[in-house]
Amino acid sequence: MKRFTIFAAFLATVGFTLGTFTLLGPVRWMTDSVRAKGWPKESEDLLVRGVIIVLMICSALLAAWLSGIVTRTPVRAVRFGLPSLAVLLAASSVWLWFSSARVDATEESYVGSRFTFGSYPSGERLSALAAEGYSGVISLLHPAVVPFETRLIGEERRAAESAGIEFLHVPMLPWVSDNAGALAQIEEIVNRGEGRYYVHCFLGKDRVRIVKNWVEELDPEAGIQSTPELASHEEDRRMRDGMLWERGAVAFVGEDIFVTPNPVENEYVSYILPGANGEVISLLDPSNEDDRPWIEKERGILEGNGLQLTLLPIPIQPYEGQRALDVVEQVRKMEGPKIVHAFLSVGSGRSPVSEAFVQALHSGLPPLPPSLFSESMAGGRADVIAPNVAVGPRPRPGEFAYYLPRRGVRAFVYLGDAEDEAAVADRMLCEAEGCNWRTISEPSALLELLASGGPWYLYGPKLSAFQPLIAEAMGPAIPPLPLRADLGSP
Repeated sequence: MKRFTIFAAFLATVGFTLGTFTLLGPVRWMTDSVRAKGWPKESEDLLVRGVIIVLMICSALLAAWLSGIVTRTPVRAVRFGLPSLAVLLAASSVWLWFSSARVDATEESYVGSRFTFGSYPSGERLSALAAEGYSGVISLLHPAVVPFETRLIGEERRAAESAGIEFLHVPMLPWVSDNAGALAQIEEIVNRGEGRYYVHCFLGKDRVRIVKNWVEELDPEAGIQSTPELASHEEDRRMRDGMLWERGAVAFVGEDIFVTPNPVENEYVSYILPGANGEVISLLDPSNEDDRPWIEKERGILEGNGLQLTLLPIPIQPYEGQRALDVVEQVRKMEGPKIVHAFLSVGSGRSPVSEAFVQALHSGLPPLPPSLFSESMAGGRADVIAPNVAVGPRPRPGEFAYYLPRRGVRAFVYLGDAEDEAAVADRMLCEAEGCNWRTISEPSALLELLASGGPWYLYGPKLSAFQPLIAEAMGPAIPPLPLRADLGSP
């Protein structure tokens, strides 16, 4: 009996100490992380329950080991010292809980038309709430969270009565319960359609977040917004032209649009999930097996945090310039600020999708992304000198039929005499392949043609003479951005 009593005492003190440090440390870090990743609440609960089970097993093993030492040792200092140390650590843990509340909690986290959410209120705060016209205070504290929440419930009940404000006790346990009964009570209060309430747990975090989401689901017109402190934090998280993310640079391209690389986890938390920077549009292609995992991961993060991913893919295998124009038109119809991203930054030289979007946005022409032409042709490398114009060596037969069309070229222009031997041969080849091919020998006619659509591939003996005129009149390929390859490279 004596050994069991010692074991029970160690289990209570050691378990409480380990539990405090686990909940305020690793569990807090894990829950913040999984929420940033967009995990559903059920998965978060399962993860924390697993941690609690491990914690209970470790506490029992450690308590059994310590009780065995105390019952077997002949050393008086050990017999009394270990239990005293365990009690001291447990008492320190109680102090740590209240210290955390003072340091981390704010009076209010979210304010709506009928519900304000925050941390445990003092007696002075309850009197202020009554003076501000609040109908009642809804406490989510649970008596099973001993010893402090049990005591705090009683103190708050008496303070609310003294302040003349209704005290409503809706106990909740985060993670280890589905809290169905508590949420049913909240639903009943919401359905009353009257009254204003201050809703709180201990720190104003986990349980408050659950109830806030539930109230918003029940009443989409609840108008719940973050407090000025949180709003100021979100303002600091607004994107700026020139900031560098892990996969490249952010570029403001006009019309309330930021073009970015695909965010990593901390960038979602800082710039996407607060919602201050607008709607998120992905240009990645779900038919591309390399893009598909990134799309699904992002959709999970956004939907898990009440946001939506708009998918407007611009495929590059093969690439079609008209698709870039169509995407730009759809983005322009969306209201408010927009975040448009591919995988890498527009200035990296390795993001044809981002390049195509920016080219189409600024030129209104079906674009040719320069990075699609990094691979050299048989006769040399092709260069994009205007949004819809590439120039280069005379194509080989396979390049007329495959290489250039798959990169978006829709018409070929031979700059020279139509009777040249090369021109005659190429005309016959293109006609057989169904390609759009023509000859031009005058600059004015060429510029008028190029401005009419395309995309075009130019080659021939007069290319060197015409190229500077084309570049000056229609270039550059991508509009000058503050973040080109020197800053935008990841």
